[in-house]
Amino acid sequence: MQTIVLIRHGYLLSWDQRLKVRGTEPHLRLDAALAASGQTQARHAATRVAADGGATVVLSSPFRSCLETADLIAAACATTVTADWRLGEVLLSQVLGSPFSPTSAMDPAWAERRVGAGKPSHPESDRTIQQRCTAVVADLKARKPFAQRVVVVSHAIILNELAKLMTGRAVACDWHPAALTTLVRRLPVDRTWRMTGALADIAHLGADDRTEPVEQIEVRYHPQDSRS
Repeated sequence: MQTIVLIRHGYLLSWDQRLKVRGTEPHLRLDAALAASGQTQARHAATRVAADGGATVVLSSPFRSCLETADLIAAACATTVTADWRLGEVLLSQVLGSPFSPTSAMDPAWAERRVGAGKPSHPESDRTIQQRCTAVVADLKARKPFAQRVVVVSHAIILNELAKLMTGRAVACDWHPAALTTLVRRLPVDRTWRMTGALADIAHLGADDRTEPVEQIEVRYHPQDSRS
């Protein structure tokens, strides 16, 4: 049986410090680290994954928030993290692609983590987003050995698209930070995965977690991004 665990990154530092305003260096504004609460959320997710059977491999978006979340999960499961651009944030402007170019030079330590992750194209359309998610799902189907537990750490839009492609059902969910969904495929010939438990489950987070501010959801892709 193959098990895939989809997980969103934890709460971001920029959501508290409002680092996404114009004038902030792009690699800090658009590639934010986890806040302390986000690190706590990621640890709770890591504990949940380890308790449910661990992970053979952890795949992650190459954005800092996801890599930090994935690192904590991988440490709890004694495995490693592989960064893959196809799991990265949706790029709606040149600046939103800045963790790769042109601001990689501003942030060399994290640029090194992304070596081998692939090169994004931007800006993106709905079609290109679906294409890269379809390629990820095809790779998951082809993974050997079959009986693996694979954790995928990414962003809400990408996770919705992956869940839709994997289950064959429409998925539209506002993923809470560090929420997770577990899917299983019992035989290699099975074309889809079956969801076990709740979609975007947050039972492991407890009652004191923090969610994305509404105002950040509304202005995340402000047109002024491309002029910052």
